[in-house]
Amino acid sequence: MVCKKCNREIPDDAALCCYCGKVYQRKQRRARLRPRGTGSIRKLNDVRRTKPYRVEKGGKRLGDFPTMEEAQKFLDKINGKQYRPETVNMTLDDFHALWLQRDYPDLSEKGKESYDTIWPKFESVKGMKMREVNTETIQPLVDLEIEKGRSRSQQEKIRSMYSLLCQLAMEKNVIDRNYANFLKLSKQKKVKRDVFTKAEIEAIIKDAATCETSKIIAIFLYTGFRIQELMGMPLSGVDIEKWTFQGGEKTEAGKGRIVPIVPKIRPFVRYFYERASGELFLSGYEGNQAAGNFRRRDYYPTLERLGIRTAERPMKPHSCRYTLATRGHSLGIDNDTLTKILGHADFDVTSDIYIQTDLEKLHAEMSKLEEERPESDQTKKTGKRKKP
Repeated sequence: MVCKKCNREIPDDAALCCYCGKVYQRKQRRARLRPRGTGSIRKLNDVRRTKPYRVEKGGKRLGDFPTMEEAQKFLDKINGKQYRPETVNMTLDDFHALWLQRDYPDLSEKGKESYDTIWPKFESVKGMKMREVNTETIQPLVDLEIEKGRSRSQQEKIRSMYSLLCQLAMEKNVIDRNYANFLKLSKQKKVKRDVFTKAEIEAIIKDAATCETSKIIAIFLYTGFRIQELMGMPLSGVDIEKWTFQGGEKTEAGKGRIVPIVPKIRPFVRYFYERASGELFLSGYEGNQAAGNFRRRDYYPTLERLGIRTAERPMKPHSCRYTLATRGHSLGIDNDTLTKILGHADFDVTSDIYIQTDLEKLHAEMSKLEEERPESDQTKKTGKRKKP
């Protein structure tokens, strides 16, 4: 080989010219040493590995990567966030176990049941590392529910479960955002729900003079309590001097809410208050006091006897809540009051789900079109012609 600089013969494998010093082969630089305590990257010798670059820190393996660049970025990322080796490789299932230990005991029995039902839907992803789970990972779970025709409520439960785990992972500096916020759910469909008519409410009030079950149904209609809320109402939550109920469950907005007792149902409230034989308001009721049994054996048979419940109109206990919301809105009760009475966090829930279309009011308003007088009649009445 001839040196390009001095034109002298030098060995073909020479790293530099022995005469003029021209460099032909530079020594490969050693990787920059990382500061002590920030972790390390080493290449594994197994040629069959698709991810030969291993990141370690504190004597623990943090992950394997296909290239040095990806391993370097990950190590820089975890050092910037101050990851702890004991949490960085925690899986979705690990965070669920941590959540069960820390937050689950504080939930109501209904809340526990709801989350217990929804967790099995994460079976396909629960073994993944939490830092690798994101919106794109969980969205297929939601899409599957949509394909099966499940309600938006079911989709929201998946989002809620994932959101709780994301919050826990953010506390541990494993992820930097709540990916549950970016999940796309199906639109909430406006479902027609049965409400009691004015005539049906009057029939129930009339029947309540001799029927204990009708007394309870009337209380439902004028308070908007859920069936479990009224059946589990403590006697201490009833104040017959100030005429208020205080109780509720399910949501933070619903717990311990104050509901006025209107004059229409005060005799029924006093009736059960004076006959209470235990700690519950309805402990003196002679029928079924368990919510499920009351619904099947007392509530439905009473409505069927009064000719209110039919196959086309099942009139579930929740219909009493829909009726209160619809009647209250129609009669001009302000939105804030309705929201508080029903125990909702905001009026959107009350409006979108609970307030039903009042067909009688719509017909009455549209009938005003037929009340318009012909132009000739208006001219005779006023004695004036309308200007062209």
